[in-house]
Amino acid sequence: MSATQSASRAGGRVVKLMNKLKRSVKVTKYQHWNTIKRRTGYYAWDCSGMAMWILRRTAPRALRAMKKRRPQAVDFYKAIVRSPTKRARRGWRQLKHISHARPGDVFAFPRSPVSRSKTTGHVGFFVEKPWPVPGLKGAWAARILDATRIPHQDDTRKDNPDGGFGFGTFMFLVDDKGKTYGYGWHGTNTRGYLPTHVVYGRVTH
Repeated sequence: MSATQSASRAGGRVVKLMNKLKRSVKVTKYQHWNTIKRRTGYYAWDCSGMAMWILRRTAPRALRAMKKRRPQAVDFYKAIVRSPTKRARRGWRQLKHISHARPGDVFAFPRSPVSRSKTTGHVGFFVEKPWPVPGLKGAWAARILDATRIPHQDDTRKDNPDGGFGFGTFMFLVDDKGKTYGYGWHGTNTRGYLPTHVVYGRVTH
């Protein structure tokens, strides 16, 4: 399986839609409600609003599993935590380790206990297979798609003060047992890491 190949049909649909959005988004903005004008390429949303919009079109069963009209990042996290690792259930399968993640897979985490953000956490999609960071034990980097106001490393939103839809490089910190215990918002350029439990999910239906 290549670094750009999805591991499920639903994941493949996610990737196809991500690529379509990459071509069609002309103006984007970060806000806590969805405003979509597809004819003009205007997409305004936050991370969970974007994830909800994408899954509604690619993996509706996984979206319904959260039983929320407007799921937040923490709801994606909880849906993945509830999912088994050996098989899919209700459209989700939890991945044991970040190395298993492929394009179209989902990452989610609740708000860090040291964060001052008012959001419930963060959610996004893998664009490529993650890779271990040389010289930094337990660190993995990945190209991701999300919606944010603060750009990541090598981010497509670096010149957009309004944030919104975009791609960037993110870092995940993994312990010796394979549990992800923190993240670096600015990828390998991160100077301060935030602790929280990150999970990875594969949508199947």
